[in-house]
Amino acid sequence: MHEELLQAAARLTTKGFFQQSGDSLSLLQPGSGLMLLLQQGGEVQQVALERPTDNLSRLHAEVYRLRGDVGAVATLSSRWSLQLGELGEAMPAVFDEQARHIGRSWAPATAQQLPALLAAGGNAGLVDGHLLALGVTRNRMLFNAELFEKCAMAYVLARLGGGRVRQVPWWVRLIAGRRLLKDQANAAASHAFGQPAAELGAY
Repeated sequence: MHEELLQAAARLTTKGFFQQSGDSLSLLQPGSGLMLLLQQGGEVQQVALERPTDNLSRLHAEVYRLRGDVGAVATLSSRWSLQLGELGEAMPAVFDEQARHIGRSWAPATAQQLPALLAAGGNAGLVDGHLLALGVTRNRMLFNAELFEKCAMAYVLARLGGGRVRQVPWWVRLIAGRRLLKDQANAAASHAFGQPAAELGAY
């Protein structure tokens, strides 16, 4: 898992997502009460979920406490996601795949609002000036972070250009949301048994 975390950091760094203070990645170690945490500019650390050492580790631990399905967490400085923060609003589901894997995101918020933010099952949004991206596995977290950034780019450009942004149809959001919640329930069950969650398909 140590190497997986470093590989994830390298991938996100090449995309310009993992370069600023406050950027961080973590992987849950199911059944152990521990996570591996990597903060930008630092080294991989093993941290007990019940004994976080600073604000960033506290944020990661809180996500794992609130959402039993989450197996990987990132706080990132991706360009268009941060531009979305300047609009001060939640990004609607404008693509099918966004509805399927990210679900309901939220308006820019603070770490103190995490319980309310994560209750609806959403997997990405802005918290304390960074993109918070979640996934049931490392690969899904990476995919969600990259997908959110692509959606944010399209949405911000459309909004700044004065264009009308339409959500995907309600029935698409309903079906996608149900499938997302089912995936999350399965992942939470795996983690409860001390096992990693299964990888999810592209759609």
